[in-house]
Amino acid sequence: MALQNWKTQLRKGLLELCILNCLNRREFYGYDLVQELKQTDGLAMREGNIYPILARLQEDGFVVSRTKPSDSGPPRKYFSITRMGRAALEEMNEHWSQIEAAVSATRRNRKERKS
Repeated sequence: MALQNWKTQLRKGLLELCILNCLNRREFYGYDLVQELKQTDGLAMREGNIYPILARLQEDGFVVSRTKPSDSGPPRKYFSITRMGRAALEEMNEHWSQIEAAVSATRRNRKERKS
């Protein structure tokens, strides 16, 4: 597998977690959410990548949306996390912490063997 493909797949897999963490802080409309995520190194994406994820999260009951008028153009669709989404996010963050610890441990072990 090419390294760039691996990076892309990893980023795609983590976007749901990152989106839910953002929505846990406040509601966002799609473009605003993309701008928020772009500020984090390694999460570069296009606006079109977010909407299918938001639709899937909404279908799963983790996110709800509402349309609000905009001062600068057409109405905007705002997304917020649901109670069920918060429960799922808590579990996802817990699982991510376990994965992060496991990866860190394997990386430390590799470095220790090289020494």
